[in-house]
Amino acid sequence: MVGPLRESPKPLRFAPVDLDTVRENRGWFLAIGVVSMVLGVLAFLLPFVASRITAIALGWLIVVAGVAEGCHAIQSRGWAGAGWELASALVQVAFGLLLVAFPMTGKLALMVLASAYFVAEGALKLIRAYQHRGLRGSGWLVFDGILALGLGMLIVTGGVTTAARVLGLLVGISLLTGGTSMILIALGGARVLHTRA
Repeated sequence: MVGPLRESPKPLRFAPVDLDTVRENRGWFLAIGVVSMVLGVLAFLLPFVASRITAIALGWLIVVAGVAEGCHAIQSRGWAGAGWELASALVQVAFGLLLVAFPMTGKLALMVLASAYFVAEGALKLIRAYQHRGLRGSGWLVFDGILALGLGMLIVTGGVTTAARVLGLLVGISLLTGGTSMILIALGGARVLHTRA
């Protein structure tokens, strides 16, 4: 069982991650990865955002993903990426709650919210990729961040109807790649353990 970590004196820093912290908490990385991937598949299964119920269900999926990511950040607070992961979790929860509170918002407002969400997520994921640059699987974090930025730009350049029609698909893609990157970080931490043993 993993015990609580010491509190990080600088929660939002750009320093590389401590590989020992990742290794010690690889079970949590694996768990958040699996939860994100399951939620991503559920987002895929939702029909395109066209009804109130679908928008609300998608909003709650995003909130659950954000809460899970926030719990992981708090559990792994000694990890250099914990502060950025907590910021990412807050972005997810805020976006999800906005979808739940205003499910029938206009297409333009939905486009702006979704684009801002993906751009913020992409930037935060790229910061975490920079921090994990010495760990196996860190290239997937770069891909994850670039993909999220690309999804945000796709919404902006694709027009108003793109966001409304494929939001569930885009959120699903983002959650699946985010989950995959966390699983690869966990596996990278396990490889560090086996290499040092």
